[in-house]
Amino acid sequence: MDATFFLKQRTAFIRIFYDTGVAGFEDTKQRIEAGEPPYDNPPYSEDGEPPYVTEWIDADTGRDVLSQACVALLSDSLKLYLNTLRLRTLRFEFEPPEKALLKKGFVAAYRSALGDVFDTDWSDCPVRFEVIEQIVLARNQAQHSGDITSFRLTHGPSTLRELRQPIFVDPADWQAWIDAGGDERSFLAPSVKVSRDALFEAIAEVDRLGDWVEARIEHDWRRRGTAI
Repeated sequence: MDATFFLKQRTAFIRIFYDTGVAGFEDTKQRIEAGEPPYDNPPYSEDGEPPYVTEWIDADTGRDVLSQACVALLSDSLKLYLNTLRLRTLRFEFEPPEKALLKKGFVAAYRSALGDVFDTDWSDCPVRFEVIEQIVLARNQAQHSGDITSFRLTHGPSTLRELRQPIFVDPADWQAWIDAGGDERSFLAPSVKVSRDALFEAIAEVDRLGDWVEARIEHDWRRRGTAI
């Protein structure tokens, strides 16, 4: 089964899904900022807030939630891909060391297992696994944390402690936290911010992993054929 083919179908869809979905939110924000219809006739108000501020905030939040959903789709696609390699393509089982690593996350477990399958220490692999791991971290943050009062997600203490700078963060937000002392549990902890560039960079790393795995499978198949 060509698992990489189906992985790339999914990553291509995520790109389209993001660009199509975010366009509406960005259009709303731009129309509000420019005073274009239907935001060109604000109702009378004495509260001092800019007109249509609620609609602008909702559109900005919509973009953030869409981005988080795309990261979750990417993480789940990666996990499905790796599971397919294990169960249908390469047909291997986790050994005790990999089972122990699963407690830390499936990326570490599969990296160890595939290292054994392909007999590699990964020095020949161009994939940045620190980015791959952050995809899963951001997905978990979006799915299992947050506050009922807000859609804003913040990076957890362990993420801030382990990463020099997360890929899914606003650089200004990050620098402000650093300037304030970099306290992992501070209310100033930077939020999870998935920009288009960061999302597409993460997707590219997943595609790169698929390409590398596919090349190794073909290489090993050819080597076995030559040996026969």
